[in-house]
Amino acid sequence: MKRTAAFTLVELLVVIAIIGLLVALLLPAVQAAREAARRMQCSNNLKQIGLALHQHHDALGFIPGLALCGSGPEDYNPGMQNIWYEFRHTPPSVYLLPYVEQKALWDIWNIHLAGTDDTTPGQPGGQTNLQLANRRMKVFTCPSMPPPMNPVFNCWSSYGWSRGNYDIHDSRQPDDIGPPANSYGYTHSDGTFGTAFDGGLKGESAAAISAANGPNTTNWLPHQQFKFSWRQFTDGLSSTLAVGELPHIIKGFNTTKVNSVSIGTTAVPSTGFTAWGADDGDYFCEGTTNVRINTLSGPYYARTMIGNTAQLRDVIFNSPNFSFRSTHPGGAQFTLCDGSVRFIQENINMPTYKALGSKDGGETVGDY
Repeated sequence: MKRTAAFTLVELLVVIAIIGLLVALLLPAVQAAREAARRMQCSNNLKQIGLALHQHHDALGFIPGLALCGSGPEDYNPGMQNIWYEFRHTPPSVYLLPYVEQKALWDIWNIHLAGTDDTTPGQPGGQTNLQLANRRMKVFTCPSMPPPMNPVFNCWSSYGWSRGNYDIHDSRQPDDIGPPANSYGYTHSDGTFGTAFDGGLKGESAAAISAANGPNTTNWLPHQQFKFSWRQFTDGLSSTLAVGELPHIIKGFNTTKVNSVSIGTTAVPSTGFTAWGADDGDYFCEGTTNVRINTLSGPYYARTMIGNTAQLRDVIFNSPNFSFRSTHPGGAQFTLCDGSVRFIQENINMPTYKALGSKDGGETVGDY
């Protein structure tokens, strides 16, 4: 009887073992190549945002503000809706829409209202801000970021705006930010993006203007005077951070708002609140250089902390609320004010990091 040549069982097992070994050896290289491609796309996004900032500045003479009131723990609202022509918590990304190939969206956005508004469209019969913001923006999304878990806003993004550094005084100083009645106050932040109060608006004057205006919407306070121009960046544009990664990867955070909709009083776990089209007094789209890169867990701001300077200081310097972070191993990518993009190691010397956050502190930035 003629026998047909074939592999023995042992030979087949050996071949399968070799193939498995080759796959195991190749998989890390494939994953590394994919991550390199995702990191390059993230870098390209940040580069495009940097170019948009310069186009905005060239067109208007200033860069967008972070908030037309306070932001973060020092946020307060003395009737601010009565003094601004634009919604007080509109994030910089909305103002950049015309410069990131989204002018059609900008033209129908209702700048008077929040990104979560679902009542009054920017154009009669058109979509509301909430409907317009119900989309992912490729330019504002790092491809390495995993899908968010219970994001606060439906217009989630991966990037935030550098506010630099600020602190809190136990005893309120004359130039501090905060309600005049407070016994404590916040110093002005020194970063690229600031609030109206960072730019010089006083709580006393804001309250007075609001009271005088009442519901009058024809006597608006010009917001340009509280936004920054490049000439104020005396540390140099190439030595000042503008935008950094701020994806949805934080831990230990809970929310009662998911995808821009309140879900009641029972909070659910969430990976973050960074968004391109929405922001408010409890959730923020800014990072600071007060907090080390890739701080993913720690204290979270709550309005119950108002009046407790120890808790507030703990948030300012240790909270993931304000930590630039990344899924790219070892650090995070940033756009500097000159439009260049740099990867900064998470173990960067903190004085150097804080100097990069400051636009006008006069510090010398060393190697990083």
